[in-house]
Amino acid sequence: MEYVLLLILLLVIVVALVASRFIDSGNPFPLQKKPTLFSPVERSFMQLLEKAVGDDYKILNRVKLSDVMELKSGISDKARASTMLKLNAKYLDFVLCDPKDFSVVAVLDLVNNTSKDGHKAVPDWFVNGALDAAAIPYFRMKIKAGYTAADIQNTIAARLGKAVSKTEPQFKGLVKKGPTRPLRSLKPASTSGNTLPVPALSHSQIKAQQTALIQAS
Repeated sequence: MEYVLLLILLLVIVVALVASRFIDSGNPFPLQKKPTLFSPVERSFMQLLEKAVGDDYKILNRVKLSDVMELKSGISDKARASTMLKLNAKYLDFVLCDPKDFSVVAVLDLVNNTSKDGHKAVPDWFVNGALDAAAIPYFRMKIKAGYTAADIQNTIAARLGKAVSKTEPQFKGLVKKGPTRPLRSLKPASTSGNTLPVPALSHSQIKAQQTALIQAS
């Protein structure tokens, strides 16, 4: 009797396993769409980055490291397989490209180090080494409040060896400007010899002088 119960129990377990497999395999795509492609921080930074680069660069997002570089020839199959496995496992947040031919100009990663487990808080030695070996400029910008498009623009320009734009001094929120109308000279009118400058007379003064001349005549 005990053997029969044990056999029935095993049969139930086997049936349950087969049924679970059948149910899982019945839906090969147990997936759903994400609510948004970027997090709020990534979206805000993306908008600032677009303003910062303008038409100078095209921005690509979440690019595989294997998409921006390739293996050199003459390496062993083992080294090739190992390196490609690492390249395919690494993602770059933003890639700046030349708008004409889409050649890679620089790579930018966001860093959230608010905790030890933050996004890319710890530098990745393989990403750093790979980009350095390929001579691709690499930025790691910390996530913080108060970023402006000008801040990002100046950071990129400084890293790429370009001129950094300087903003004009501001006072009480207004840009300091020069005079809007010419200033009257404070120098006295020049005189030639002993001749004194003739003062300008008003209309009433001229009429009064004419009346006096008529009476005198």
